[in-house]
Amino acid sequence: MTLSDLLVALSGNTNLFITLTDKTGVEMITFNAAGYESVESDLGARDVLKINLDSLNKVSIALEDATP
Repeated sequence: MTLSDLLVALSGNTNLFITLTDKTGVEMITFNAAGYESVESDLGARDVLKINLDSLNKVSIALEDATP
């Protein structure tokens, strides 16, 4: 699943904050789910590696490395 597909599914939850990380856990960006359209298209094209539910209103999403 690509990040863009997942973000569209989560976008209706305006109380949800999403943190994107690389596969080693380094945080790249945190944003409100409703603002998913501000995420760069190169990040949106990456595949989701792992999803962590940190709390009821916070999710961390680890992304695969960019493909050349």
